[in-house]
Amino acid sequence: RIFTGVSVAGVPMGGLTRAAALVSLSRELRSYPIDPLSITFNENRWTLSTGQIGPQPDLMAAVNAAYLIGRQGNMTENVASQWRALLGFQAITPPLTFDENAIRYAISQIAAEVRRPGRAEMQLGDVTVPSAPGVDVDVEASTRLVLARLLAHDGREVPLQTFPIAPPDVQSQSTNQPTDNETVDSPKLPFVVRDSASTLVFALDPASLQRLLPNGASGPVNTVALREIVDGWAEEIYIPAQDARLRFDANAAIPVVIQPSIAGRQLNVDATLENIQSALTGGQPQAALAVDVLSPKVDSNRVNEMGIRELVASGTTYFAGSSLARIRNIEVAAEKFEGVVIPPNGIFSFNSIVQDVSAANGFEDSLIIWGDRTAVGVGGGVCQVSTTAFRSAFLGGFPIVERYNHGYIVSWYGEPGLDSTIYTPSVDLKFRNDTSAYLLVQPVVDSINGTISFLYYGTKPDRQVTVGEPVFTDIQEAGEPVYQEDETLAPGQIKQVEWAKQGSTVTVERTIVENGQSRVDKLVSVYQPWNAVYLVGPGTVVPGQAKPATP
Repeated sequence: RIFTGVSVAGVPMGGLTRAAALVSLSRELRSYPIDPLSITFNENRWTLSTGQIGPQPDLMAAVNAAYLIGRQGNMTENVASQWRALLGFQAITPPLTFDENAIRYAISQIAAEVRRPGRAEMQLGDVTVPSAPGVDVDVEASTRLVLARLLAHDGREVPLQTFPIAPPDVQSQSTNQPTDNETVDSPKLPFVVRDSASTLVFALDPASLQRLLPNGASGPVNTVALREIVDGWAEEIYIPAQDARLRFDANAAIPVVIQPSIAGRQLNVDATLENIQSALTGGQPQAALAVDVLSPKVDSNRVNEMGIRELVASGTTYFAGSSLARIRNIEVAAEKFEGVVIPPNGIFSFNSIVQDVSAANGFEDSLIIWGDRTAVGVGGGVCQVSTTAFRSAFLGGFPIVERYNHGYIVSWYGEPGLDSTIYTPSVDLKFRNDTSAYLLVQPVVDSINGTISFLYYGTKPDRQVTVGEPVFTDIQEAGEPVYQEDETLAPGQIKQVEWAKQGSTVTVERTIVENGQSRVDKLVSVYQPWNAVYLVGPGTVVPGQAKPATP
């Protein structure tokens, strides 16, 4: 749990697990407050509001940073950090991103007020009015400057980036001839592409228009160049939909929302290309962005339609006796699955949910399997979670899409043949929800008694699952013990770090009876033999040998 006294954007986080902290922040920071930013030009001033800036806090990064306070240094540093938290000096400011398109649109509106064409010299009776330069606004440069100030938390006023427009040539104006950088039928500038349902807006500058219409509006559009531009817009616009997360209330036998769903968006590139081409060749000053709404697969507005009403499957493994680091990794990994929902026929992917197993994602150093031995590495204990998730799915009769056993038989996982290793991003655990209802994943960790369970809620199918005893074949004995010199040990000291284990092929059969039909699935796991490994101090004579161990 996050240490007492830690806060994120003024919201207390002390005593909360990361899952609970994320729920709390999602509720408290729906509208993230930020100081307004002013844009100036001459004596004029415009203020960009929070809505125009569109700040979006990275709540997960903030929660991870809060969790790591008091945990990422040596013992003295961690204790000092915890004391600072108790005294109220550990406040986290979430990393922010800003809606660049909304800022660009706001500046475009300001630019419409500022732009002034150049004035040619003219004769009014006996008075000669001299020519005067105009002014235009560099919208992109202004947008970049605003973003830079926001990211640097610099609240100073931002000067609008402008450039002068030379007065038009009197002769070319009187003869109504085009200047060197325009054609008779060039479209009027600026050319704007916007989405009427939002603040999304892009502008094509003169250089881009000249590249798209080298022969003027009456000529063909350079579709290759246009697609390149629109593809870039598509990357900026894309926001994936966010699925809801739920928790099953066992007393009321209903699911409740712990994190609401959010619709995403993506640019319909082909439709946008067609709109722009039509507008350019038709001499129109603007075109419509075609933006599609991405609906979440798990919609928090349709929870009552998901069929989540009972326990469908469960499985438990045991980790009593694990190190504190291993226990914390189990807790961290399990929390990431809190409230995950798998739609009917959807695929559960362990790696896509747990994401990167790294210190930045909250994991700590513990023992992991590395090549032909165990070693200290980030994320030891995560496979306890993947094994439990797999075991629940296997016992529930769900089709296993992808699963790998460990390199050797690991005592933590009980009976061999029902373990599942992962290694992000390449080695994954996947199973398919083949029921007609949504499947709610609910991990339960009891760190005191050393148990972890995965509970799957939904609508229980009419099937019976029987798992047989493991069958061992191709038994391979472990080799001779390996002795390695370790300079950190005293002469004569011997320390065992690996224990001998037999290798074997283990087969587990699962019989599923459903809709009057029976089928048998065979789960085959191949484990290699594992040699005992001893570390010995320099000059130590190892048992059964007449000479010291080799370094």
